[in-house]
Amino acid sequence: MGHINDGKRVNLSQKLIKEKFNIPKSKFYRILNFGLMYFNTEVNGVSIVSINGFLTIEVLRGKPIKKVIKKTPKIVKPNDLSIEIIEYLNTKTNKRYSIKSDATIKLINSRINDGFTIDDFKKVIDVKVSKWINTTMEDYLRPQTLFSAKMEGYLNEKIIKTERNDKFTTTQSAVDNAKQVDWFPKE
Repeated sequence: MGHINDGKRVNLSQKLIKEKFNIPKSKFYRILNFGLMYFNTEVNGVSIVSINGFLTIEVLRGKPIKKVIKKTPKIVKPNDLSIEIIEYLNTKTNKRYSIKSDATIKLINSRINDGFTIDDFKKVIDVKVSKWINTTMEDYLRPQTLFSAKMEGYLNEKIIKTERNDKFTTTQSAVDNAKQVDWFPKE
């Protein structure tokens, strides 16, 4: 790929490097992600940083290298509102979403920061449960769907009356009753 002089910086496309050396994609990114943290040291005098699909390589022999400090992920703790919302969702959907899930807590906190109230969350849950329960969409009764950026749209939908659910219940009870009938009595 060439020679880099002292004090110079070069930007290389990760895609071109991967293709030139014919490295499988998964192996290349594993090398890139885990290798960079071991390679960037003051001892070797070279700094390599991966940004937006490019490797920035800088030769710094004789100069101190700025250490790249990784930010530790922010720990998200559930609050009373998020716990109540998750418990309400679990009750309505008969599922078991965890109150310890960082992704769920972040979604709820984002919507709260957008100005939504606990009643808004409950209404969205009620609206979508009325539309999606006992359908193929039931799998989408989950925090990622309900509390996403689309929440405002869900909030403005109307609750569907439970006729469809009543039909299901009526049909199911008819099937259950039919199973109990002795259709072929012994003579």
